[in-house]
Amino acid sequence: MKLLEKASVQAFHRHRLGGSTLQALGFRGPESQTQRFETLCTWGDFSGCSILDLGCGYGDLKPFLDERFNDVIYLGVDFLKEFVDAAQERLGHLPNTQFFQSDFLTTGLPEVDIIIASGSLNYRSENVLHPWQIISQMWKNASKGVAFNLLDAEVFGQDEMLCGYRKDEVLTYCHKLDPHAELISGYLPDDFTILMRK
Repeated sequence: MKLLEKASVQAFHRHRLGGSTLQALGFRGPESQTQRFETLCTWGDFSGCSILDLGCGYGDLKPFLDERFNDVIYLGVDFLKEFVDAAQERLGHLPNTQFFQSDFLTTGLPEVDIIIASGSLNYRSENVLHPWQIISQMWKNASKGVAFNLLDAEVFGQDEMLCGYRKDEVLTYCHKLDPHAELISGYLPDDFTILMRK
């Protein structure tokens, strides 16, 4: 993702910071966020796993995981300072919880058990290999698996900031990495999830 594209993403979210936290993140409402999180969690039992949340926003995934699993080690990463500061203030006191400001597109990813990306791969980029490069890097750095969601190009309309992807193309690519990669759709009209396990 080029510098101007990153600046546009930051401006997109900063413009919404005065509203609700979900509005700042770009979600329509709490129901859509919850449905995405619930679908990502069908990956399996995250108990005792180290989780990297790419594009963590305010860290909302952390308490969601804590309500369902035991002893989750959570690392949230976002490149917007305002999100990371707010997440640290809200949740940084929790055990096994850390937040970092970093551009995971360029700085690389730490090795963890599971990598999750909810909504953070949907930004437009002139790089035709995006998000394939990120999916490949996620798979390489996760010792147990990956779960991520994308907007469905068949339903999601044109947008200057976000873009949708064809489910079949994404699943075909993921099958090259994990022949058993699983696609889930139908939980929201314009979203789908990929689950990959090692």
